[in-house]
Amino acid sequence: MRRILLVGLLLGLAVAGWWWRDRPVHQAGAAVRTAAACYRLLPRATTLPPPHPFAASRGLGQAVHTLYLDHATAELAKAAGFETIVQVFAWRDLQPGPDQFDWGAADAMLSVADLYNLNLVVRLDMPPAWAKRDGGAGFPFDEAAYGRFVAALAARYQGRIRGYIIWNEPNLAAEWSRSGGQLPDHFLNFDGWVARPADYAALVGLAYHAIRQADPDALVIAGGLAPTNEISPRAYDDREFLRQLYEVGWSDCFDVLAVHGYGFGLPAEMGGAANDGLNLARVEVVRQIMGEYGDNRPVWITELGYTIHSRLQPTVSLTEQADYLAGAYQHSQREWPWVTLFTAWNLTVGRPAEDEMSGYSLVEPDGTPRPAYEKLQALFTVD
Repeated sequence: MRRILLVGLLLGLAVAGWWWRDRPVHQAGAAVRTAAACYRLLPRATTLPPPHPFAASRGLGQAVHTLYLDHATAELAKAAGFETIVQVFAWRDLQPGPDQFDWGAADAMLSVADLYNLNLVVRLDMPPAWAKRDGGAGFPFDEAAYGRFVAALAARYQGRIRGYIIWNEPNLAAEWSRSGGQLPDHFLNFDGWVARPADYAALVGLAYHAIRQADPDALVIAGGLAPTNEISPRAYDDREFLRQLYEVGWSDCFDVLAVHGYGFGLPAEMGGAANDGLNLARVEVVRQIMGEYGDNRPVWITELGYTIHSRLQPTVSLTEQADYLAGAYQHSQREWPWVTLFTAWNLTVGRPAEDEMSGYSLVEPDGTPRPAYEKLQALFTVD
């Protein structure tokens, strides 16, 4: 969520070495390690069921990421032709105390999704204060408590949630160690630290086991890395991060790889080296890395958007927002058969016009459709 333009800020591998010492050297086609990091937080002798087959990720139509799924937002999503909602279920809101759950907001959003016949995919992050740690390395939250939270949620909503996204952009310090805070402030102040790939892989394994136990048919979605060329304590190049996830052994513990596909102000046809590789072609690079490790499972684009105003991102006009977003969808349909879910970022009503999230929205703060909404609606509702 909330893209960041990280161009020309390469601080060198010496800076990166603060946490990434002794990492294995990548070799194209190398076998995935059998001592998989995704088992690290699980009891000994735990056997994980295999990932769901490719076909299980289909049938969800097109998606939009909402900030809070209420009736007004659901009506807009449905009218535009979206069939799936991606929504954050903030851990801090649903478990305010170690032994205290408050399911009110989640229950309400599930009821809205059911009423409008919308599939729901939820992202699980934003730890409560009681679960946070601040040590400058490792997990910035109680990972065992997170596992229990995921298990409780999956059990409560068994059969009603189609997929679970495990954390958000762990290669950004602002989303890993400062998850739920004000991202622009944390980013600009170099605040926090990024995940170590082995730690994120272990967290995914913990969540995968919990979800499979409680709701075997639900999909587990992992990755969702922020596209960045930076190598520093606040951000780590998503390509290198993904390779290290495969090197430490995470392939056993997720069904779908999430990708954040942002154009950084450029249309889909401007890929390759444009903007130092920060463009929609980054999605293809991710697929190439998967192929290096023999991974042919599906990819979900869980965020893709263009903003008309931002402190940190290149901006576009309303017309460009519409043309580029529609073009990205058409490009994905034509060129990326392995992408089985396309998610527009975002659909929000009621936030201030100058809010960072409002810049990406398909509608104005009062709910009036922007050209991007109308253009996607025309694509999605064609007979």
